[in-house]
Amino acid sequence: MNAIVLRDPTAEAAAAERERRHAPADLAGRTVGLLDIGKMRGSEYIDRLQQLLEARGIRTRRYAKPTNTRTAPVEILQAIATECEAVVIALSDCGSCTSCSTHDLSDLDRRGIPGVSVLTTEFRDAFARQCRAIGYGGAPVFVPHPMQNRTTAELHAFAEASVDEVLRSLA
Repeated sequence: MNAIVLRDPTAEAAAAERERRHAPADLAGRTVGLLDIGKMRGSEYIDRLQQLLEARGIRTRRYAKPTNTRTAPVEILQAIATECEAVVIALSDCGSCTSCSTHDLSDLDRRGIPGVSVLTTEFRDAFARQCRAIGYGGAPVFVPHPMQNRTTAELHAFAEASVDEVLRSLA
């Protein structure tokens, strides 16, 4: 007698969440990619974060998306996946760049690269919702919103205040 298999054709109500990868607890001597999503003034935050990581013995490599309104090109994601052991994606401060950065974070995680996304506080809920929608338990670090009207000193201070959390979130 042949068994009949019935399938439910309705869509899932929610994606099953995939656990994220974690970086080694000690990143000293390892390479962390810094992916600049292209938001105005975001590079100033990343400049200081890079200095702080390198002062702790962590090697860094810089990457930049051509636009913050789309996911990163495959070539950039592949370069990060082959050249780095973890990634920090920064600095999202609107809905579309939060969504794109979350997809980039998930894509890199699928390629074996643990990461963290740095966003402004205004997009805490948007990040959580995007993660739920794509079924990914992403790691965020939040800095004050807004960022475009900040001084370089303030953006550097955000990096100084968040570097320990960035490192904890990677591990």
